[in-house]
Amino acid sequence: MKIVKKVILITVAVVFLGMPFKTHARQNGGGAIQFGETIAADLASGETDTWTFTGRIGQMVTISMERFPADQADTIDPYIELYGPDGVLIASDDDSGPGQDALILGATLPIDGIYSIQLHSFDNVSPGIYQIALAENVLPKGCTSLQGTMVKVDPWYSAIARENLRYRVYLPPCYQSSAVKYPYVLLMHGSNTDDSHFDRLEMDEAITRDVALGRLPPLALVLPFGGEMANTNVFYIDGSYEYVILNELMPLVESTYCLQDTRDGRAIGGISRGGFWAYIIGFRHPELFTAIGGHSPYFDLYNAPDTHNPLALALTVEWPPDAPRLYIDRGKDDYAQVNIELFVGRLTEHGIPFTYVLHPTGEHRDEYWGAHVEEYLMFYAQTWDASTYPPCDLPNGGLISQ
Repeated sequence: MKIVKKVILITVAVVFLGMPFKTHARQNGGGAIQFGETIAADLASGETDTWTFTGRIGQMVTISMERFPADQADTIDPYIELYGPDGVLIASDDDSGPGQDALILGATLPIDGIYSIQLHSFDNVSPGIYQIALAENVLPKGCTSLQGTMVKVDPWYSAIARENLRYRVYLPPCYQSSAVKYPYVLLMHGSNTDDSHFDRLEMDEAITRDVALGRLPPLALVLPFGGEMANTNVFYIDGSYEYVILNELMPLVESTYCLQDTRDGRAIGGISRGGFWAYIIGFRHPELFTAIGGHSPYFDLYNAPDTHNPLALALTVEWPPDAPRLYIDRGKDDYAQVNIELFVGRLTEHGIPFTYVLHPTGEHRDEYWGAHVEEYLMFYAQTWDASTYPPCDLPNGGLISQ
């Protein structure tokens, strides 16, 4: 039995639009940086760190400056400036990355020579630790942008819910020209919010950055709005949110977009009540998903029958050897912690392997989840490899209107 407790920034290296990357230990800021490197360094109050690299004419590059660790919101406000060998400013950015992170995405270098990256805090005062990452980007044939696309479908009528719902689909960079089926994560929002939840947490911006830096393979997101049904404790087959997802939404998106329709190409997760639903659906249908995630999942001993309650299923579910990977996380001050700990204890008792991340700070709030979206993505995408994606066989190639 493998039970892992950790509080780290999870990273993987995958080749696609960005080159593979490697991370170096923290050091005093400034110096040479190579393509594919991520370096952590200190930034003092009022300081500007200068990093240099050798570039060539026509080369496309992405540069990221990130607060490190990501949940240190009250430290630096990253700001990047890229200068050419002739001292001319090529690009600058304050907050195009997730949160307050800075990102120069896909800048084309005008000449050969030594380029300078200048990093400082936007307010020129706040000290802190940052990560700088540099990647070369090579776009596949027919692709002209490193940006992904968020498609909003509203309304979408659910016969099971008997109400108009809606959903969003994030499609990765180069989707229109790739002609392959992408793996996807189906992510469900928390109570008192909607399909914009993960969009507002800037998960799509995190994918854009991390694909460009070579940290992630390209992947899609499916973000449904749960409506009234997702907030009701109803579990019979013709009136449950479980079957809205399984019998209506998944077949719809998999036949509309170039999304994989096998277990290995699907993951499911959610925040708070969305994590509750992710574990209901994933535990009851483990053959459909490669991974299940609950981010501050809200569990309750009495809001669902034992056939559906994750707290009961953790002790009774039959867990095959090829079952989905499991992930649970919370912040230290999360008000849902009692039943999260109960859930983790029952998984341990039942011999089910999982990853549990307990962060030393954080409440049951968007600020906490937003600081950790990259970790969530790294977990879901852990087994996906862009070189193995199958061809898209939809009649129209899954194309979307521009």
